[in-house]
Amino acid sequence: MPWYKPNCGNNTIKPIYIQKIMKKIYSLLFVAFFLFLGYSCDDGSLDHSDVYIPDPVEENFEDDGIAAEPTTTAVIRMKIGEENRHQVIEGFGCAFCGWSHRIWNTMQRNEVIDDLFSKSGLGLNIFRGEIFPSYCDPVTKSIDFKMDRNFMLQPDDPSMINNYWRDYNGEECGEQMQLGQMWLIDYINKRYKDVQFFFSVWCPPVIWKNNNQLNGGSLKTEHYGDYAKYLMDFIDAYEQKLGIDVYALSGWNEPDVLASAGGWATCSWDEDQMAKFTFSNLLPEMERRGHGDMRLIYAENAQWAWANIFINNSLTKYPKLADLNIAMAGHGYSTRDENIVAFSKAMEYNIPIWQTEISDDKKRVETWEDAMTWAKTFHTYLTQGNVSGFVWWAGARPCSTTGENLIQLEEALPSTKFYHVPRYYSYGQFTKYIERDAVRVDVEAVPSETDRFPEDIFISAYVKDDTYTMVIVNMSDKESFSTLLEIEGVEFQHMRTYTSTESVKWRHKKINPSASGLRAITVPKFSVVTVTGKIKTENAE
Repeated sequence: MPWYKPNCGNNTIKPIYIQKIMKKIYSLLFVAFFLFLGYSCDDGSLDHSDVYIPDPVEENFEDDGIAAEPTTTAVIRMKIGEENRHQVIEGFGCAFCGWSHRIWNTMQRNEVIDDLFSKSGLGLNIFRGEIFPSYCDPVTKSIDFKMDRNFMLQPDDPSMINNYWRDYNGEECGEQMQLGQMWLIDYINKRYKDVQFFFSVWCPPVIWKNNNQLNGGSLKTEHYGDYAKYLMDFIDAYEQKLGIDVYALSGWNEPDVLASAGGWATCSWDEDQMAKFTFSNLLPEMERRGHGDMRLIYAENAQWAWANIFINNSLTKYPKLADLNIAMAGHGYSTRDENIVAFSKAMEYNIPIWQTEISDDKKRVETWEDAMTWAKTFHTYLTQGNVSGFVWWAGARPCSTTGENLIQLEEALPSTKFYHVPRYYSYGQFTKYIERDAVRVDVEAVPSETDRFPEDIFISAYVKDDTYTMVIVNMSDKESFSTLLEIEGVEFQHMRTYTSTESVKWRHKKINPSASGLRAITVPKFSVVTVTGKIKTENAE
């Protein structure tokens, strides 16, 4: 994806909520002041002030009464036998490649990150960062990972504003992006201990490329060894400075030759080049430096179909790739839902599949219709693409013409306001409630003679130990429906639903059983409903 400067002009953003109870008095007064002024968007942004966002859910999930006997006879049934199990869900995340400086330069940067990674927010557990080409000076050829720089600066520090558009080795905001990424990682690592950090490379240092440019070209073979050392130097620097364990590495982003036409930083790799570098240079250097157990994120082609072809060809030519700690990855640009399929060779070799970048990079839309469209896409990648790891493109950034973000930041420096774009909430219907290491299982919707389902509903289901989750996407904008819920062969210990519609987000409700032990829910039209709870076990009271 491109590193372009968003053009939001002087547009203002109306804040929609005060996020934290324990805010500084200054912040409360500041936000109240702007609300009083009645700021509104002049760029087509929506006023989200009518959205209901519930308070955090109380810890007690246990049944506290008896519900009325359900009148519906339709059933949604999970099937959890061994023959019904599919991929292990490794998690959900977002990328911060190319705009970590924008979050760093936001007065509410702590709140923004908490809204992405906290349990009260999206609960993400995957951070996709960047290994920048500008760590290597093209003139002196010296490498500097900026570990001696002060990344703890406040967002309104004069140096941050004065140096904002500083050109560093051919990159606008080059050093700001690097320092911003360090702040993000430091904050996340100290606050959220279960986050997996992985890093991708858009472009190696240009001095090692055959065109000496950020865009296009390829890595010279005589510099494969230099590049492998460069990657491990970065890993060592980040682990030692920030105290993290880097989970995974991708030495390429969108390696397709056609990606060079986009104008952003790229480097082309074909199947043979990528495999040769991996086996002859990268793996030996990883072993030598004590990173032999680090995971490789492989391929990362710009379109899902391209990734499928690339991966199939790679595994056909180099089947030993399957022996590595590896995940096969692709991006989802210009991919229709009906074309989202599992990578066939990866499935054959039982290699996990990751979707590591997706958004709408063509138009800016902030509607519940857009959020529902994405909910169906999330569902499709999980069920048809057999995706284990899912990474949205831009967690938070200013966007004036594209739909790349989940959180809209203000363009001003420093940014003082932000809000959640509706797709933030539909993404959360998956990320908040599907546990890491849960297994996707089969689920069936069984209508009855008297009760049917809308034609356009999409259901996925997951289990982890004694925890279950179902995500129901009702794409019908005309029909709500009621249904019984069952898990084949077992009983529910307790149940709770979380519902998002155009007017409510993550609204929670405890679902008590009827006197006969049945549990039923109502799914509103044009909504996403997540059902979760515990399964009764022999030890359950």
